[in-house]
Amino acid sequence: MPAYLYAQCENTARTYANFQGSYIDGLGILGANLYGSISDASNAVNGQVKDASTLSVPIGILGLTGSATQFLEFTTDGTNANKRTIAANTPVTVKLALPKELLGLLSSFEIGSFTDLHAVPGNKPLIGYGYEPGYDATRTPIYTSANIAGVIGGGGEIEITVTPTQAFNGIYVKIAGAVVSTALSLKVFHAYIMELSTGSINCDEAIDVLSGVKPTALGGIANLTGTVANPFNAIDPDPNSYALIDVGASVLNQVYLNAIFNKPSQPADSVTIILENPGGGLLDLSLLTGFTIQPYLNGVEAGPAFENTGTFLNLKLLPGSTSKYSLTFLVTDVYDRLEITMGGLTGAFSRLRIYDIKRKLAKPRTLVDPSTTDEKIICQGGSASFSVQNAQDCTEYKWYDAENGGNLVHTGLTYTPPSTLAAGEYNYYVQASRTYCVTAVSERLRVKLKVNPLPTLMVPGATICSGSSTILAVTTPDAGFTYNWYDLPSGGALIKTGTTYTTPILTNTTSYYVEAVNTLTGCKNAGGAQVVEVKVKQYASVPAIGGLSVMCSGTTATFTNTYPNGVWSTSDAAIATIDATGRVTAVATGGAVISYTVADDATYCGKKVDFNLTVNPSPNLTLGPDPSICEGLTTTKIAYTNPIFDPITYSISWTGNLLPSVSDQTLPANEITVNIPSNAPVAVYQGILTIKNANGCERVIPFSFRVKLVPHKPTVSIN
Repeated sequence: MPAYLYAQCENTARTYANFQGSYIDGLGILGANLYGSISDASNAVNGQVKDASTLSVPIGILGLTGSATQFLEFTTDGTNANKRTIAANTPVTVKLALPKELLGLLSSFEIGSFTDLHAVPGNKPLIGYGYEPGYDATRTPIYTSANIAGVIGGGGEIEITVTPTQAFNGIYVKIAGAVVSTALSLKVFHAYIMELSTGSINCDEAIDVLSGVKPTALGGIANLTGTVANPFNAIDPDPNSYALIDVGASVLNQVYLNAIFNKPSQPADSVTIILENPGGGLLDLSLLTGFTIQPYLNGVEAGPAFENTGTFLNLKLLPGSTSKYSLTFLVTDVYDRLEITMGGLTGAFSRLRIYDIKRKLAKPRTLVDPSTTDEKIICQGGSASFSVQNAQDCTEYKWYDAENGGNLVHTGLTYTPPSTLAAGEYNYYVQASRTYCVTAVSERLRVKLKVNPLPTLMVPGATICSGSSTILAVTTPDAGFTYNWYDLPSGGALIKTGTTYTTPILTNTTSYYVEAVNTLTGCKNAGGAQVVEVKVKQYASVPAIGGLSVMCSGTTATFTNTYPNGVWSTSDAAIATIDATGRVTAVATGGAVISYTVADDATYCGKKVDFNLTVNPSPNLTLGPDPSICEGLTTTKIAYTNPIFDPITYSISWTGNLLPSVSDQTLPANEITVNIPSNAPVAVYQGILTIKNANGCERVIPFSFRVKLVPHKPTVSIN
C-alpha cells in the first residue's frame, strides 16, 4: 500500500494536473461526422473538485464511430511548455463519473499515463478516418478492456488510482465508440498526486465526494436505479443543505455516498454524520434499507462495516431539532474515506438526508474512565501532572487555561502546572490537534487542580541563660492545625505535639523544629519544619567580692571586684550601707549581704555575687565629769556609767604624748584610775579613751584632764 497514505505525520497534499489537451478522432461517412467530443475541457484542470469535463462519442454507423481522449498534465505553471516529469511508481488518481450505460461497454474505456504531450494539426477528410487539431502524446495504457472491469463496480463518481512503472507527465482518459450503436459519455473531474507540502490543510474536512449506484450480487447492471441528489451538500459548510440518498424502486442495487478526506485518520478518531428522515419524525437506524458505513484506505476496506444494527453507532437527536440526528461512532482502523450505502434489501425507509459528514479527533483522556473528571489536589508549592492516556500518533496535545480560546500554557502529552500557583481552584483544558492540519482539533478535556493554602507558622526563638529552660510558643495558633515539634530538621524524633513546648534545662544553644499541619488538607507550612533557636548565653565570669567579712558598727571599709561596670548593693541598709565605689559603712549590729551585680550584655548573662557581712556592736559607756588633779599629785579616777556591748579593756592616749599612755588594760568597774607623773605641769590635757569588747570592736571617747595649780601657803610676817 502506498506509503503516503500512512504518512499522516508528513505534510502531504494533493497536487492537481493543471494543463489539459485533447485528441478527438472519428470518421466522415456519407456526410455524417462521427467524431468524439469534449465539452468544458478546462474544468478537469481548474482545481475545483466539483467541476468536470465531459467526453462523448456519438452513435455509430455499422459499428463505426470516433473517440475522445483527454490528457491531464502536471506542469509548473499551467502551460505545456513547463511540464513536470513525475517519477516512476508515483501513484496518480483520476476522478471520473461513469453512466450505467458504459458499465456494459468497458471495452470502450481506457486509462493510462503519457509523456511528450505535443500539439498536432487537424486532418478531417469528408470520407474516412480523421482527427481534429489538438494534442497527442506517447501513451502507456494501464487499464484497458482486458483489466478495467476489476476496478469499476457501478455507475456514478469513482476514483481510479494507477501507478505507472515509468516516469510520466500526466494521465489520460479515453472513450471510444461501441460496437453496438450506442452514444457514450463520461465525466473527468481531475487527476492528482500526493506530495509534500509546506502549508496546512483541513485534514478532517471531507475534500471530495463520490456517489452513485452499484449492483448487488442479485442485481445486474440493467437494474441500477437509485440516486444521490446534491452529494456535495453532505460536506459543505451549510448546516441546512443536504444530500439525498434515494434507493428507488429496486432492491437489487445499492446507492452509495463516499466522503473523501484530505489525509488518513488515526486509530480511535470518530465520525459524526448528521442525518434526517425526509418524512420527518423519529429516525430508527434499524429500519433503514441496507444501511451500512464502510471505512476505506486507498480503496481497500479498513476494518468491518458499521451496520444499522450495530451497537457501536450512537444516534442522538440534534439539539434544537425535532428530526435531525447526530450519528457518532469510533473507527479503530486507519481510513481516508467513508462510504455510506443503502439498498439491496427491503425496508421501511429507502430515502435519507445527509447534512454533514465530519471526522473528529479522539478527545484526550487523562483517566481510564473518561466519564470522571480528572481532579488533583495539592498543597501550595507542590506539583501535580496530568498525562494524556490515549495519545495518538501525528497529534499534538495543547493545554489551555480556558474552555474556549484562552492562553496556550503547554504543548505535550504531560502538563505540570507551575508550583508557584496561589491557593485556589484552576481548570485546564487539553486539546488534540493533528500535525499540519488547520482545523483538525478535538473537543477540549477539562482537568481540575485544587491548590490548598499552606498553614502559616510563626514561632519566635528565645534567649536564655545557661542552666535554665524556656517555653516556646506558636504565635496566633490555629485550632485547625496540628503543631509537631522535632529535634532534627528532617527524620528527627517527634518530641511534642501542641502549640507550646517546654525545653529541658539547657547549657548550650539548641535548635528545635516545628511544623504546622492542616488537619483537613494535610498541607504543611512552607519551607518544611521551621527552626526555632534557643540561644543559651553563659554567665559573666564575675569573681568573688574582696572585703571584710566582719565589721564593727560605725566603721567603714572599701569592698572590691575586678569585673568592670558592676553595681553595688546591700540587702539591709539598716545594718550596712555601700556606695557606688564599694565603700561599706557598718550601721548596726546584724548580718547583711553585700552584692555586686553585672547586667546582661550581648555576649553574657548578668551575674550577681554576694558577700556575707557581719556587723558586730561597738562598746560604749558614759564618762563622768572631766577629771582633774592638783599639781604634785599622781593618781585620780575617771568615773563612768552605762557601759554597753561589754567593754572589757581600755587604753588611754594623750595628745602630744604629754602624759604616759595606757594600753589594753582590763576595764575596772565604774571608774578608771589615771596615773600621772608628780611633776606634770599645770595644764589641760586632751586624752582619748579607747574601749574594746570581746568581738574586737572598739570605741574612742575623747576627754579632758586638768592638772590644777596648788596655791602657795601664805607667809605671815609678824612685824
